[in-house]
Amino acid sequence: MTIPPLPRITRVLALLLTPASQLAAQDLPPPPDKTALLQELDRVTLGSQSFVQKRRADAIARIQAASSSGNNSVDLYLAALDGTKYRENHQGLVEWRMKNQDTLHNPSFQNAAQLQLRYLLIGLQRSDQHDALAQVPEALSYLNSLVTLHFLTEPYRALPSKSGMQPPPPPSDRIIPEADTMIKQPLANCPIVEWMQISDLLPQGKDFEPSAGNFAGILEKNIKTPLRKTNDPRLPGAWDLQINTESSVTAASDSQKQAEAFKTVRLPELIFGKLKDTAAIGQPNRAVTEMMALIRGYPANPSVKDWIETARGLLTNQPATPPSSQITLTNAVGAGSGVGVLSNMPAPLPSTTHP
Repeated sequence: MTIPPLPRITRVLALLLTPASQLAAQDLPPPPDKTALLQELDRVTLGSQSFVQKRRADAIARIQAASSSGNNSVDLYLAALDGTKYRENHQGLVEWRMKNQDTLHNPSFQNAAQLQLRYLLIGLQRSDQHDALAQVPEALSYLNSLVTLHFLTEPYRALPSKSGMQPPPPPSDRIIPEADTMIKQPLANCPIVEWMQISDLLPQGKDFEPSAGNFAGILEKNIKTPLRKTNDPRLPGAWDLQINTESSVTAASDSQKQAEAFKTVRLPELIFGKLKDTAAIGQPNRAVTEMMALIRGYPANPSVKDWIETARGLLTNQPATPPSSQITLTNAVGAGSGVGVLSNMPAPLPSTTHP
């Protein structure tokens, strides 16, 4: 390293130690044509925006084409692996692909690859004009696919085979561990996003869930959050969707322990969350009436003190509820769950088709 001459260092130190009041201004003359410079900055800004828009449009077109089928989705995934993990070892990809043929052709793995691309498209298509609130129907359709394609259940793990026999294939209503791993990883970590270098094009706010497989996270961030911001009357229906879905998943598990935990802990927690949002969107009388039913139905729940304080606040800050608004309990959650929930819930948000 070259050491500056001592006199130069001395001059710099002297300048730094000189009081600011003794230093004369050393600025340059003003630019000769500020208007031209501002116009140049505008042109650069527009060019940068156009470049980002082109990158986004190119990525959307390619991903839309690949998401048309499970096979095409897996092909794009393999191309991404070839350009990232196996970039310096193509033969390694060839060997890995031969070894994992059964996985790559498994329906649940292909569904996971296709769903991940669908969710990636939702992120890439987010804009000021097509914001989180406008995307609520798309997010609901996607969640419907997660449910109907069994991605809310535990992955299938085959028991060890006996006498070296080949284990039976997984049932059609179960997903394999590789598919579970793929769908649950954050989009920013998936090979396709890394290969196409589009992580900067994905939403970064609190209204977009990073993982394509997180049902509760997508429901909370992509759906409930934008509905809350606008006091949207569809918000209680989003809670109904979560209650019904989690109830059905619990019932399908055939676990008495899980069913009991859902009935005594999780279900009251979900109902209370729904009622707080019901009050927040402008229906406090409905909320307090149903909250009283919740308190009476679960008086020994560990959270009952919080419920009581919330109900007390609603009662002291709102006029009395007319007698006609009294609400009854009914078995409205999952088939076979045996759990009563409040009956006059808003209609659930509509579900749409899945791939």
